[in-house]
Amino acid sequence: MDYFLIKQLGTVSIPKAQKTEVASPEDPSVRITHDIPSLDKFDYIADEHIVSDTLKQLLEQYLPEQLWRPCVFVDTKALQYKTFWFLPPLSYVPERVVLNSKGMPAAVYVNAKDFAEKAPCILHIRGAKNSSFIVVHLSVAESILRRGFAGWSLCGWRMCKNK
Repeated sequence: MDYFLIKQLGTVSIPKAQKTEVASPEDPSVRITHDIPSLDKFDYIADEHIVSDTLKQLLEQYLPEQLWRPCVFVDTKALQYKTFWFLPPLSYVPERVVLNSKGMPAAVYVNAKDFAEKAPCILHIRGAKNSSFIVVHLSVAESILRRGFAGWSLCGWRMCKNK
């Protein structure tokens, strides 16, 4: 398998962003919660494609010079906080995405020239019904697996090259 779909294992309830919150690339998203320990079980939360601080440190190696926006969960009663990071915008768009019957990516087609030059190790793929998915190259998947991150799994498939 060349590429792997990152899936969240289990569920976690996170507060949504305030409607008045401005999504500036520099401004943190601050969310009040009273269940910080439940976030410790996850390094990746699929709803908003946010990653833990430790997973961000690894992904930064594959996404150099990207601006990461923090998402801070604050427990005002226990006086605790935990920082996650929004995956930065990924500019590369594959030529074609084939979805399976569940609306998940089954195959991604990229131009053969792009495959080795422009196609990054991490892709943001749009699915059906306004869903989106994160797909990583084998090299990224191996790095993640070696470090034992929590609350996620990988589903492997091949990326196709168009001539």
